[in-house]
Amino acid sequence: MDTQFLSSLLAVLDEGSIAAAARREGVTASAVSQRVSALEAQLGVDLLRRAGRVMQATPECRALLPRMRQMVALERDLRATLRGATLAGRLRLGAVSTAMGDHAAGVLRQLRQAAPEVTLELVPGTSEALYEMMERDGLDAAVLVAPPFELPKSLAFFPVEDQPIGLLRGRDAVGDLPYLLYSRAAWGGALCWQALAQQDPTPEVLAEMDALEVMAQMVEDGVAQAVLPRWRGVSRYPGLAFTPLAGATRRIGLLVHQRDAEGAVVGLLKEALTP
Repeated sequence: MDTQFLSSLLAVLDEGSIAAAARREGVTASAVSQRVSALEAQLGVDLLRRAGRVMQATPECRALLPRMRQMVALERDLRATLRGATLAGRLRLGAVSTAMGDHAAGVLRQLRQAAPEVTLELVPGTSEALYEMMERDGLDAAVLVAPPFELPKSLAFFPVEDQPIGLLRGRDAVGDLPYLLYSRAAWGGALCWQALAQQDPTPEVLAEMDALEVMAQMVEDGVAQAVLPRWRGVSRYPGLAFTPLAGATRRIGLLVHQRDAEGAVVGLLKEALTP
């Protein structure tokens, strides 16, 4: 019996719908439906029934649920043990764009030297999107902005660096310029907005975006100024001047599953990400 199919069935029951289960599992709704149907055909019983808008377990399914959960938990424990003890297999690593530029090469070198049998899959995304992928087990680890809330016990965050937040202007810029805003919906953008608001409560805003490299290029071109964190890639723009704002920082770190926190691969990632 395929434990992925069991996991999808349990996700439907936990989330209450096939669509929500699909989001949690990182697959399509049709894939979840097919997995449940395959289980029903294999067991010869109906496992789900609809009650209004919610999917519920049939009596036959309820009788099997404790053992189904045990089977899925055991499979996850076995995989976690293998991840901790070996340096082989696929590593799905997410990263925000600036961390990708700052650290991807170092991570690749480290893994190539110390763990050549590990296949690295790099996944770009915003901090919030990567966090959601971690929650539904769609990633093994992610380099992102520190979440602005308390983490569940299933996840662990290891700080990598605190990046100063400051005013970014072209070296030859003169006079007042409008601002490019690092998207306030982003975790790092919210920090930059707070820092800017303390300096200028009513800034003139030219545009708002979550694309720091594009913003840095536009500032260097003299289009605007911006309040941004100083990631390592800023040095690639020689025409920029950075003035730190006192006390403002953006923390970047490594988010992993608690089950993998002491594993060999996570140890290599920590080493590769150390400044």
